[in-house]
Amino acid sequence: MRKSLPVISLCIIWLSGCASSSHSRGGGFKPSQNDRVTVTSAGLQTVNLDGNYYVRWTFSIHPKQPIQFRSIRVEDVSGPQPVLMINDVAPQLQDGKWTGSGGMIELTPTGLPWLFDQQESLRIFQITITEMDGRAYVLQQSVPYSKAAKAAVRKLVGR
Repeated sequence: MRKSLPVISLCIIWLSGCASSSHSRGGGFKPSQNDRVTVTSAGLQTVNLDGNYYVRWTFSIHPKQPIQFRSIRVEDVSGPQPVLMINDVAPQLQDGKWTGSGGMIELTPTGLPWLFDQQESLRIFQITITEMDGRAYVLQQSVPYSKAAKAAVRKLVGR
């Protein structure tokens, strides 16, 4: 007798909107960069997994010249202790860029308290890149979320 497997629907909605470099709260996406790479996106992605909503951080990095990455590490350094979001020890380029996503986080006041408060929020990410030749460098990418942007995310998922 065959058992039927549960159906899992995966719906992804990209919520980029408002990333910027350094600690500026100015408009639009302002990529962090150096002479080797540019952070081309940093933002929240909502995921509907079988009717339950989650979010995950997604980042893209574009090399400005031919580079082979050994590792890419992304940490959320917004709070008192760094939180590891991504540790890619075999990064691959696709369409000329690297893209990585962190783990899924419950879209609840406990899982993401900053998204549910009534203030503007600034998330700061430290991105450590190591190339195959041993060269390593760190970029900081900030992602501000206005009260309206946070409300839009919550409304999108009915919270």
